[in-house]
Amino acid sequence: MKTNKNLAIILFALLLSVASFGQKNQKRANMNVVNPKFDATKNIIDNLTASQNYSSLAKVFKAAEFEQMLREEGPYTILAPSNDVISRSSENLEFMTDPKNIHRTKDIAAYYMIPGKWYASDFGKLIRMSKGRGEIKTADGDVLIITLENSIIYLTDAKGNKAKLVFTDAIQSNGIIHGIDKTFSPN
Repeated sequence: MKTNKNLAIILFALLLSVASFGQKNQKRANMNVVNPKFDATKNIIDNLTASQNYSSLAKVFKAAEFEQMLREEGPYTILAPSNDVISRSSENLEFMTDPKNIHRTKDIAAYYMIPGKWYASDFGKLIRMSKGRGEIKTADGDVLIITLENSIIYLTDAKGNKAKLVFTDAIQSNGIIHGIDKTFSPN
């Protein structure tokens, strides 16, 4: 009888550990993003350009003629979709780097920039102070809605495109970068 009780305890503990392991793996699968290695002593544009996964956004900023500003000025908070996310957008890299689309590219690029240095914790404070739905202005004056769902911060543009933060608080010499899993489309 004592052996059966010990066996039941061991099986229960084993089931708990397997369930816990599965939840951790599910959380990792949902993130599906590795926090990029940015050099905190370098500026936003240099780090994005050197990044394997975020260099397309650097090309967008360069096509929009924001390169010099993101090399020197700041601070800025950058919401960075990955190369893969940009490639799946209707306004993809080819569209945004075409000189005839410069005005639209400037609008799009400015949508990924927030003046000032906003850490994820600052977004959280804004959400709490705003009773669950914060607003923040992009560099071109458009508003992004910030919400918290299941401990994940989401940003939603005027057209309803909703992006979640997939990594946060990548410090730069002139600002900060947060990764997002969707693109935005300004009006």
